Amino acid sequence: MSDERQSRPEPEEAAPQAVPPIDTSTPPATPAPVTLSAPRRRGRIWIVATAALLLITGGTLAAGWGWRALAAEAESQAHRELVAASTALDDVTDRRGMAIDKARAALLSLSAWGVKQRPDYLQESTAKALSDAQASLTKASKGLKFTPFDPPQVAAGSPDLMPWSVSADVQRTLQLAKQEETTRRTRAAELKALTAAQKAVSTSAAAVSAELTAHGEQVLTADTSATYESKVTLRHAIDDAKADVSAASTIDGSRLLAVISAIDGVNTAQAAGEAAKQDPAYPVRAQMEAYARSIAHGVTLDFQWHEKVSGLGEGWYSGTTMYHEGDGGWATIDLNFSLQEGWTDGDINAKALITHEVGHAQVVRPECKPLFDGPTFQGDDEMWATAWAIAMGFDVPGSGIEAYGRPSDQQIAVAGQCR
Repeated sequence: MSDERQSRPEPEEAAPQAVPPIDTSTPPATPAPVTLSAPRRRGRIWIVATAALLLITGGTLAAGWGWRALAAEAESQAHRELVAASTALDDVTDRRGMAIDKARAALLSLSAWGVKQRPDYLQESTAKALSDAQASLTKASKGLKFTPFDPPQVAAGSPDLMPWSVSADVQRTLQLAKQEETTRRTRAAELKALTAAQKAVSTSAAAVSAELTAHGEQVLTADTSATYESKVTLRHAIDDAKADVSAASTIDGSRLLAVISAIDGVNTAQAAGEAAKQDPAYPVRAQMEAYARSIAHGVTLDFQWHEKVSGLGEGWYSGTTMYHEGDGGWATIDLNFSLQEGWTDGDINAKALITHEVGHAQVVRPECKPLFDGPTFQGDDEMWATAWAIAMGFDVPGSGIEAYGRPSDQQIAVAGQCR
């Protein structure tokens, strides 16, 4: 808009008016209309620019916070996968190691089984099944050894959140988890093979054990001439083998061999017992053994006969006793041949010596053990046996007086309570 103005036409009938004089003085400080538009345009531009800047800044901040959240989630997920892979690998590594140790122990215990001749009372198929399982376990465990696993120490996040740093860390973590999963699958396969082979050994060994123990039980009741000692050995061998089965663990091959050995021991003792009955001296020995058992108050007695006992033979009465508190309480009495002659001749000293030996065995009885261990005897075996024989009515040299001296009256009285 300029200062030039054009007057509006007036009606013709209006009278002409005078032109007012021009005012050259300073106009009042009132903004002209022309100057009002410029400040309004600058205000709109500032508002638009500020809004744009805020939008750009807000978008940048939002993008930053969004990237931070995405980066943290990616790293957290990768770390979780690695932890899961490490946990699984650690578990299978431990179980594989235990399986290897178990296989080694089983094979070691069965090492003598393959060279042991199969006894007639064990079926060939049963023995072969164990041998085959043993060979399979040997193959499955060959070359394997325990390799420990230490979980890697990996940070849960990158030191910075730059895209390339986060991407590299995530890739490394996922690659490590993949490697651990590959190792886990390999070790899991080895563990599976070991477990299957071990189970076959346990099953076949249990079948062998069942047959051996069943035959052993028959031997215990049938071999009446065998010694109690041989039967005690077999009883323990059978019980040990049964304990392996009940514990659902790998059968110890050495225990299977122990059952076979114990069965052979009872059979040998049975044969010896039957042969002893054919000895011309057996009738006299049987009388002496019967007398000893009659005064033993239920203590099981085994007998051995030798020409010399403790280095004493012809012209001497000699005997020894080995007693055992376990297995119901039992003892083995060893007597020399000279005692047979004295018994036949009716020598009271021969009978007194046998009584002395039975006296040794009495300490396994619950009612007599406290007397033997008490202050009167203090565990003195020979004085106890001598006093017991005297209390039984044999106050003669053969009761032990000649060899060990005469006990005190108090000792005889105390030993007499064990009758």
